[in-house]
Amino acid sequence: MRFELKHLESYDDEALLEELRRVAALLDKPKLTIEEFSANGRVHGSTLQKRFGGWRGALQAAGLAERADQGNVKKSENEIIAAIKQTADRLGKDKITLREFEAHTGITGGPVRRIFGTWGSALSAAGLQQSALGKRYTDEECFENMLFVWTQYGRPPQHDEMNETPSLVGSKAYVRRWGTWRMALKAFVERVNSGGLETSPPPSIEVSGPQQKIERAEERRGPRDVPLALRYYVLKRDDFRCVVCGASPAIVRGVVLHVDHIKPWSKGGATVADNLRTTCQACNLGKGASPA
Repeated sequence: MRFELKHLESYDDEALLEELRRVAALLDKPKLTIEEFSANGRVHGSTLQKRFGGWRGALQAAGLAERADQGNVKKSENEIIAAIKQTADRLGKDKITLREFEAHTGITGGPVRRIFGTWGSALSAAGLQQSALGKRYTDEECFENMLFVWTQYGRPPQHDEMNETPSLVGSKAYVRRWGTWRMALKAFVERVNSGGLETSPPPSIEVSGPQQKIERAEERRGPRDVPLALRYYVLKRDDFRCVVCGASPAIVRGVVLHVDHIKPWSKGGATVADNLRTTCQACNLGKGASPA
């Protein structure tokens, strides 16, 4: 089984505008924000911003000027500080990203940068901290984080989404390591495609001696922890949903998915795809070590 990325075949002006029109028709709302487009499009809205001189310019070029939002209207320093605090209170967090602020207030980064210069300065003025995403990570830590974020959305994450909760590794770390965000996604796909997948338990092997039987049994059924490639395979196979209750983090915020042994590893269950399933945290903890 191969895993492929969904993206535009061409990134010329007309292809970008056609994608903007497609998402606009899909959402069918009076206003179309860059956040909504980014969440539903096959390219991030920042690409259109740069190409057409801003989000409003992109909408005008696509013949959708009437769909422009009013999030970039003039705001005072006190209004922005109050909006930052209200967003943090609403989310119950002391660290919020600019993307979260924009999504919950409709105020874009333009007014923030004009008054404060940077998002970090705006957070400081509001008495909040900026998310610390500058730590150096290994390739495997980057891939683990990408899998977790991918699971939350049920699709390949976008560049700016790596700077938001629940990501623990910022987009800059991926770009520094692989050159571009697209190359980082490609590296992840190559990693999970080359991981090696077992889809059914290996055959029994007779050995002599009780201790040897225990050691060979553990060897046959694999490690207790599910490797990255196998976890991705099972999550993808189960459509990033809990197979017990149907919960999906892409639909309900806060849902956490696990890849769970059907026959518990402690009772001889093998770490192979046929003995693994996707469950949410509530269903997984409720099952304990008993087979479903």
